[in-house]
Amino acid sequence: MKKLLTLLFLFILLNTTFAVIIKAPAVSLTDMGPEGVPISIQINVSKGNGHVFMDTLPLTQLDMQGSARIAAKVAGEITGKDMNKYNVYITVRSDVPVVGGPSAGATMTIGIICALMNWSINHNVMMTGTINPDGSIGPVGGILEKIEAAKKANCTIMLIPKGQRYVTENNMKIDAVKFGEKLGVKVIEVGSIYEALPYFTNKKITMKKYPENPIIEEKYQKIMKDLCDKILKTANEKYDNISNELNNEYFGYNYQNKLSSELKEAKKLLDKANDEYMDEKYYSATCSAFNALIKLETIDHTIKYLTGEEDIKTYLNNVQNQIDYDKKVVYSKNLTLNNFEEILSGRVRISEAESLLDKAWKSYYLGNYEDAIKYGSFAKLRGESAIWWVTLCEINCNDSNNKIINESSLKSLAQQYLDNAETITTYVETLYPNLVSDDVLDDLESAKKAYNEGDYVLTIAKSIDTCVEAEIPLVIFEDKDYLNYLDSFSKNKINMAETIGINPISALGYYEYANSLNDSLLKIMYYKYSSYYAQMDIDIVKELNKDNKGIKESFDNEINIINTNENIVNAEESTKENNNIAIIISAIVGGLIGFVGGYIAKKVST
Repeated sequence: MKKLLTLLFLFILLNTTFAVIIKAPAVSLTDMGPEGVPISIQINVSKGNGHVFMDTLPLTQLDMQGSARIAAKVAGEITGKDMNKYNVYITVRSDVPVVGGPSAGATMTIGIICALMNWSINHNVMMTGTINPDGSIGPVGGILEKIEAAKKANCTIMLIPKGQRYVTENNMKIDAVKFGEKLGVKVIEVGSIYEALPYFTNKKITMKKYPENPIIEEKYQKIMKDLCDKILKTANEKYDNISNELNNEYFGYNYQNKLSSELKEAKKLLDKANDEYMDEKYYSATCSAFNALIKLETIDHTIKYLTGEEDIKTYLNNVQNQIDYDKKVVYSKNLTLNNFEEILSGRVRISEAESLLDKAWKSYYLGNYEDAIKYGSFAKLRGESAIWWVTLCEINCNDSNNKIINESSLKSLAQQYLDNAETITTYVETLYPNLVSDDVLDDLESAKKAYNEGDYVLTIAKSIDTCVEAEIPLVIFEDKDYLNYLDSFSKNKINMAETIGINPISALGYYEYANSLNDSLLKIMYYKYSSYYAQMDIDIVKELNKDNKGIKESFDNEINIINTNENIVNAEESTKENNNIAIIISAIVGGLIGFVGGYIAKKVST
C-alpha cells in the first residue's frame, strides 16, 4: 500500500507545475467605440504529449487557439525544450467580452517560457503583439486603447511591436510613446520575444548567432545566376523583336503612344536587371527581367490582337492549356529534402498562374480586353517560371539527400501555419475592415484549398503570404533602426537554416531583394518574407527529422541565460507577488495529494 501511495504522490508531483499568471491588454468593442481592457492569462505546463488546451471566459470574439499553438512552438525553441513532451494549459479571464485572437500571442509566449523555466513574472509590465513562427512580434490594432488598458492594470511599462510607435487616429498621427508618458506608462517597441523577455523576468536568453555557410551561399548564387541568364536572354531577345515590330506598324495615335510608353518602361527594367546582374544580385536581376518580360509579353499579344492575328479568347484558351501542362510537370516531381524549396517555388507559381488566368477570364467576359491580355500574359509567364524552377533543381541538385518526403507528415505543421494565417486575417478584418485586401483573402482561400487537397507545402507558403500581407498595413514605418533589426534578424534565420544543410533559396532571394529596394515599407515586407521562409525551411526539416539526433543537436544547444535589470520597474515586488501565488497553489496541491492519499488508504483498510 505504501508503494501505491508513493507512486501516486510522485505522479501528481511530477505532472503538476506552479501557475504563471500574466496580464495582457485587449480591446472591447462597446457602444462608445473600442475600449482597452486588461485580461488575465494563467498558464500551466505539465509533462504530456504536445497538446495545447485553451479555456476562455467569456468567449473571445476571435479564436486564440492558433496563436496559442504558435506561442508554445516558439517558447519551446527559445528555451530548448521539446514541446512534444509537454502539455500547455492556458486559461483566459476577462470581465467583458474582448476581441481576442493573435494580439495576445507574444504575451502567451512569454508566459509559457516562464512556466517552462519556473521563472517569476514582473506584473508591472504588459505587452501586445502577435507571435510569428520565427519568434518575431507582429503588429496589432488598438495600440492606444491597449496603453490605456495597461494604465488600468497599474502597469508602468507597455511593450508594443516594433514599427507601431506612430498611430493614425482621425487622420492625425499620434506618438504612442508620448501618449503613454501622459498616462505614466513607459511605451517601448520590441521586435522579438528575445527583446521582450528581460522586461518580464530580469533574465535574457540570447539568440544564438549562426555563421553564414559559404558553400550554400555559393550554391545559391549559381542557381540564381543560371535562372537569371535564362530570363535575361529571353527578355532581351523579345525586346529587340517587339521594338522592330512597333517601328514597322502603326495602330493609331493612342495605342501607338501607349505601347511605346510600355516598351520604354520595359527597357528601364531591363537596364536595371543588367546592372543588378553585373553587381551579382541575381535574384533582384531576375525579378527586374521578369517584370520587363511581362510588359513585353503584354505588348506582343496586344499587337497580335490589334492586327487581327490573334483572338483573345483563343489566346486565353492556349494559356489555359499551357498552365494545365505546366502543372502536371511540376506535380509529377517527387518532393525530397534536397529539392523541396525548388518544387515549392514551382507549385506557388502554378497557383499564382491559375489565379491570374481567372482574372484574365473575368476581364474578358466584362469586355475589358486590355486587362484580359495583361493578366493572360502574366499567367502564361508565371506558369513557365514554374517549369524554370523545377528544371533548375534537376540541374543543380545532387542525389546525396534525395529521400522522398511523405507529404502527409507535414499535415500538422501546415495546420499550424494555416490557423495562424486565418486568425491574423480575421483579427485585422475585425478591427480594420478596409485594410484586408482581396489579395489577402485570395491567398487565404488558396491556402485552405491546398490543405484540403493534401498539398501541405503549398498550404504553408500561401499561409505565409497571407500573414505578411495582412500585417503590413498595420505598420507605419518611422524608425530606420527597425530596418536594421529586420535585416539582422532575417539574415540570422537564413544562416540558421543553412546550418542544417538547407539551401534557403526563397529566404535568400527575398533578403537580397529587400536590400535592393528603396521603399521602406516594401523592404519591411520582403525582410518579413525572408525570415518567414527561412523559418519554414527549419520547421519542415525539424518535422521530417524528429528522431534525427544530428538535426536536433544543431538547434538544441544549451541556452545562454543572462541576469539583467534592463528597464525593469519594481521587479522585486512582482516576484514576491508571484511567489505568494506559487505558495498558495503549492498548498492546494499538497492538500489534494493528502486528501486523495488518505481517501485511498481508508478505502483499502476497510
